Amino acid sequence: MVAPGARSQHKRSRYELSSAENEHTYRAKRRRPNNYPPEFWDTLSTVRLTRRALREFDRRREHTGSAPVARATRKFTPQRVLRSYSRRIKIFASDGGPDLSALRGYSDLPTAPITMSQSSFDSRKRSRRSSTKQSSTTGKTKNTSPYNGNFEQKLVDRGIYPDGYEGPDGDPLEPENLMTIREAFAKPRSSLSPSQFPESEFARFKKQNRLAKSESQAVTSIIPYIAGSKDSQFQTAGTIPFNNMKRFDPSITTPTPDFYYGASPSQIDARVRNDIGEYIMPSSRTSVPAAPNYFRADKSASGRADVAQMQAMYDGAVGARGMHTLQNYGTAAPVYDNNAYTISSTYHPGTGTLQMYATHPAPPASPGGETQYYTTQLNGCFMIGTPDGFRAGASAYRNAREWTTEQRDRFIASANAVAQRHSTETRSLGGGKDTNVSSDTEEESHNSETSADELALDYKSSTKRRRGRRVSS
Repeated sequence: MVAPGARSQHKRSRYELSSAENEHTYRAKRRRPNNYPPEFWDTLSTVRLTRRALREFDRRREHTGSAPVARATRKFTPQRVLRSYSRRIKIFASDGGPDLSALRGYSDLPTAPITMSQSSFDSRKRSRRSSTKQSSTTGKTKNTSPYNGNFEQKLVDRGIYPDGYEGPDGDPLEPENLMTIREAFAKPRSSLSPSQFPESEFARFKKQNRLAKSESQAVTSIIPYIAGSKDSQFQTAGTIPFNNMKRFDPSITTPTPDFYYGASPSQIDARVRNDIGEYIMPSSRTSVPAAPNYFRADKSASGRADVAQMQAMYDGAVGARGMHTLQNYGTAAPVYDNNAYTISSTYHPGTGTLQMYATHPAPPASPGGETQYYTTQLNGCFMIGTPDGFRAGASAYRNAREWTTEQRDRFIASANAVAQRHSTETRSLGGGKDTNVSSDTEEESHNSETSADELALDYKSSTKRRRGRRVSS
């Protein structure tokens, strides 16, 4: 029989042991940050030297149980040295660097390379034994974002190219309407003339730019000066994940523009929304603008400008794909006119610069491939130097807003006409009572006074009835 004191002491010992184990597990998890799934690394054409890439390399090395070898089919490309490692490298090098004596026995080293393209590292039996250990070391997976060093490479692998990317002939691929766009954006605006926008107003803008330390402050205090009072007349939204749109790659994060301009969903024919909704409908909610083709990436004074540029490149590809789909709605094969109809802009309070980019689609590099999207920088305006510099940037921003609206409305009207013509042809072939019912239904569904709730119901019901249907000329 166990004494009461001994029993309580035994329980306390078990409790203390359990607490110690939980603390050890908690600390171990904290030391193992989340990483991307193996499929992410296997599909990269070039792997950059980042912390996550090194963790994945170590994970695969530990999984095979073999030492690193000198020969590999997939190489890391060290684009930069991490700042946090620079001090460690100096200390390590001060003692003479690594011991290279082991290289004398290189011929005896294992010859099987450890590659980043291997889909499996061992047999199924070994994989089962190490499943518990693997899950504890890798943790949860996540999608890559513009803050990751391999994000741009991932976009390039999917045919989305940054500004200055050279084509097969060595020259950057630019849209044919580049000069037309620049001329349209350079037009002066009466609202920004010296009489309407004096130097005192410019001084207020500079003050707000200095005070804007966060991204939210930049949006609320700086952007209104650039966008002007007429900005409220346009359909806008921001920080809304485009969950309803098709992704370029499942391992890339969902597009979530900081700000964009689009059209009201009621402006687009219900058949068009049903047929190509995954390319032009960011959300199934009728309050969210559709067919976006003008985006803006906002950053704080200390924000990274390169991240804003990658966001503009990603957002621009999403918008250009939607415009190209609207432009080719009802055609048997896509047509490429080599023109840009999508604009992305970035503003960085730290440097006071507004940068604008155009994105245009190009034919696939190989038959049966995917459409390519090229980003081209239009201009860059230093807006905190002089009043004229501010006027140039603000004029470009406002002119781009109106120009993209014209292009978007033109493509929507064209797609609506194709859908309505197809509906008329279908009714004429059907005839009888079904024709009258169809005609009455179409007139009711496209009434300009249709409420938002009715539009949402119409979109959901049409998706169920017409799934898989495509309009053809």
